[in-house]
Amino acid sequence: MVLEEFIEEHLLYGRALIDLQVSKKGSNPLWTGFVSTNKGEFPAYIKKCHHNDGLCIEIISALLGLMLKIPIPKPILVLVEPGHPQIVVAKPTFLFGSQMYDMPSFERFLADHKLSDECLLDYPNLHSILAFDEFIANPDRNNSNILYDGESFRFIDHEKAFCSSQDPRSPINEINKISNISDIVQYYKGENEIYIHKLMLKIKKTITEEMWAPNCDSLIKKTKDNSILSEYNLILERVRNFLVARQSVLAILIENAIKPPLNHQQLNLLGG
Repeated sequence: MVLEEFIEEHLLYGRALIDLQVSKKGSNPLWTGFVSTNKGEFPAYIKKCHHNDGLCIEIISALLGLMLKIPIPKPILVLVEPGHPQIVVAKPTFLFGSQMYDMPSFERFLADHKLSDECLLDYPNLHSILAFDEFIANPDRNNSNILYDGESFRFIDHEKAFCSSQDPRSPINEINKISNISDIVQYYKGENEIYIHKLMLKIKKTITEEMWAPNCDSLIKKTKDNSILSEYNLILERVRNFLVARQSVLAILIENAIKPPLNHQQLNLLGG
């Protein structure tokens, strides 16, 4: 599929319908209800991002993930106009929307079934989501930002990715980091050298065959051509430069994230 067709298929444009419900999930103002889009009506989450670039970051992260076959709900540019009964805006405003699925959060699923988050390690495409989150420097893949119904996973909420203070060639900044899947891998399997070796083989294959910079570079260039997103071109260019720089060190960053840190004795042997 050519990129123009990919963006046309996966980025929806919509208008918030009435009778939305206020949701208490997450830290952003959030509503649930139906959105009338260019592809029909969809149940969706609609949120106000904390920062001006949040909407753009959410959209480009979702498109990148979908291009890399990560199960992310389709993003929706949701137009809200003054006078909407639930969402108060002073002028026509675009908010971020995400196609809604009837799935509980991973956190809720674990609590309801009295399971530990170790079961996430059975996810067949664990290597892909680990690589994706590290690629976009997502510091917040906590269990509330994962949906799971016992069979399928979906991954949501990428507003904190591509932080402007994040060095693209460095590990995710611990100041911003809340929780990541790499933490789960490290906790349960970090000292299992065979497991880590096999997982890294899959990750490196993914990076080489799917997550290569020209694909992502082309997607961002096409997104910049979108007339509605043109005001975010500076942000998109920053994201583009970030990905190009990060791709070359991605495998090292992931391996360091899923393995336990060197202990003091090892540091001393290395002259630390």
